[in-house]
Amino acid sequence: MSALLKAELLRLASRRLLVLFLVCMAALAAFGAAIDAGNAAPITAQDQRSARESFKADRAGWMEQCGDPATAVPDICDESYAPSSVDSYLRVPFSFGDYAEGVILLGSPLALLAAAVLAAALVGAEFSSGNIGTQLLFTPRRVPLLLAKVTAATVGGVLVVATYLGTALAFCALMFLSLRGAHDMTAGIDLPLGLGRLLVLGFLVSVMAGALTMGTGSTLITATVFAVVLVGSSTLANAISGFSPAQLFLPSNVFWTMAEGEHEIYGWTTAAYDNWILVRVMHYDWALAYSVVGTALIVLAAAWWFKRRDILR
Repeated sequence: MSALLKAELLRLASRRLLVLFLVCMAALAAFGAAIDAGNAAPITAQDQRSARESFKADRAGWMEQCGDPATAVPDICDESYAPSSVDSYLRVPFSFGDYAEGVILLGSPLALLAAAVLAAALVGAEFSSGNIGTQLLFTPRRVPLLLAKVTAATVGGVLVVATYLGTALAFCALMFLSLRGAHDMTAGIDLPLGLGRLLVLGFLVSVMAGALTMGTGSTLITATVFAVVLVGSSTLANAISGFSPAQLFLPSNVFWTMAEGEHEIYGWTTAAYDNWILVRVMHYDWALAYSVVGTALIVLAAAWWFKRRDILR
């Protein structure tokens, strides 16, 4: 097993496809840090002018509607609803932690998709080129071969996610330093926790993609399965009531819980058309256990099918 794994990792290191994906992740991180930099920028004179203009316009509109007590609507014209301060119209610059978290979450779905695509492509290329049949002539034990290939594909997928996370942090730090300086560069515990969750999710997604491709022998089939499951899951999440226990088992809900730490599920009542209430909050421990068990079942099913496929013919 160690010799097989070493050979697969050496082949992974020489793949130009991996380098291409890593470069794309660095570019995605730089783009995200650049387009979101305005949220971390300090308050400018233009921000203050815009806030004063918005305050004056809203105050004038409120006075026009509510200035006459005879025509004022009590629910709307209560003094507590009146615009009272310019400061409330000023944006609040993001802290470094909030800025970095926003950039990371913005591109994380693409990074995770790239990890799955890379893992599937690395394994699928073995089947499309016929290399897998040649290897089986010299390595007849299929399960060790499957584990070695899935492990190498998983390493590639995790490298893709880690590259995105690392370069996003680096670009965010450089951008923040240029905008605000080091004295405001603070972050809470949510930032490292978010990074850890995304790395775990990248690992599980890569394992699933690599194992599915080993079982099906096709990158296209794996991509189709992923797309159908995620799209179908999102459709079901919107179609069925939030009160349904099935919401806890939908992959799309589990995905967002794994990425964000928790996921809120809402349901609707018959009291009014827009009467939505919070039904439950999916927590990370449930999503992690569900994902680990699901990944293990996929690996076992892929190993079972790969052992019985007639590849050499």
